[in-house]
Amino acid sequence: MIDRSEVRYAVADGHHIAYRVLTGDPDGAHDVVMCSGGVFPMDALPEDPLANRLLEGLASLGRLVVFDKRGVGLSDQISDWERSRTETWGEDLAAVIDAAGLRRPVLFSWMALPVARRHALLHPDGVSALVLWNVNTPADPDEWDQEATQAVFEAARKGPVVSELLFPERWKDPVFREWHDAAGRAGASPTQAARLQWNEPEELEIDCSGLSVPTLVLARRPPQMPFPLPEDYFRRPARLIPGAELVDLGEGSHNPFGLGVDEVLAEITRFVTGEARLPHPERSLAAILLTDLVGSTRRAAEVGDRAWKALLGQHDQISAAITDRHGGEVVKSTGDGMLALFGSTSAAVAAARALTSRLDELGLPVRLGIHAGQVDRRGDDVSGLAVHVAARIMAAAGAGQVLVSDVVERITDDVAFTLVDERPLAGVPGTWGIYEVASGGA
Repeated sequence: MIDRSEVRYAVADGHHIAYRVLTGDPDGAHDVVMCSGGVFPMDALPEDPLANRLLEGLASLGRLVVFDKRGVGLSDQISDWERSRTETWGEDLAAVIDAAGLRRPVLFSWMALPVARRHALLHPDGVSALVLWNVNTPADPDEWDQEATQAVFEAARKGPVVSELLFPERWKDPVFREWHDAAGRAGASPTQAARLQWNEPEELEIDCSGLSVPTLVLARRPPQMPFPLPEDYFRRPARLIPGAELVDLGEGSHNPFGLGVDEVLAEITRFVTGEARLPHPERSLAAILLTDLVGSTRRAAEVGDRAWKALLGQHDQISAAITDRHGGEVVKSTGDGMLALFGSTSAAVAAARALTSRLDELGLPVRLGIHAGQVDRRGDDVSGLAVHVAARIMAAAGAGQVLVSDVVERITDDVAFTLVDERPLAGVPGTWGIYEVASGGA
């Protein structure tokens, strides 16, 4: 749990800068200041489960300070647009550090502009470490198509094309899309947002050769960028900063609260403390639905890679839509299946029936397994014995078959079931009853 302070204000060049102090461990030895990217306001982040997990993980080091830079959220607007925003927002950062009474904080930046790097250069004794996530760097004119990039930001005012590419895994989730859009509206108007996020080339220019602060560079490249960038673009700062450590996390979301947030936290806490730390998992009771396409390897060979990829895309869209319609949540894709959680077994069974029927229309036979029990939520994943039971139940199913555990059969009174087998499940204690969901109603 995080103890969140009330909104406080620092003053930078006569402007009020809103910030909060989040305390995760009162005895923690490390203060962290987060320099947020885009126009996400600080008060929107706790409303998203993965963004909130990022906050919890950073706050577990001691205190975490988050703030709205000028032009975003609760802070004053920018009054001098002729001035470099790196300098303007650098003043905001310095004012917040001073107002919060921090002595040598860790700076965690997922801001495009080199605000945190500039502060560390100007105040090397006032920063204990620098953690940079997918930071922008200067590029040669041949690498950086400014006109194409500006066109993308202009298009962003009219549709979700940029965010869809920057959050490739999470954009399928309607709950995330709703939060993302609401957070953006709370941060800045469309015109203001486009202006704030447009980077003039000179704003990226900063000489880091004299940077003496321990620095970690985290890089995770989206599978497809909305504008062309060199392959090594996000890894490049590690070469420009003396002694910087580079951790390449492969492909994924452009922002740190995409899928894989625990991997991000593990690297940050390891760099700061010497050991990886993660927030405790959240335990809850849920109905677990696991699915798997039957004969997927054979079907992929029959139709070819391109057609199979398109079919998998349809599978993911249909799975997400049906899960959402029945009040569930797709936790993760398993390549040719999914793991989803529901608030009731009845909802999980209804979703399984609908999914079986819809995927059969596409010629995608699917096996499904349902169990109910305690699950541990850790960021973008779930674990626990109940998940293993659901996996074993699913593995026993044939094409088009929905199997459930005896736990589900006992607590679901509006569905008809037929006993299929009673047997041990590999790696799971005891003997389990396995039931099939009747094809008709209750």
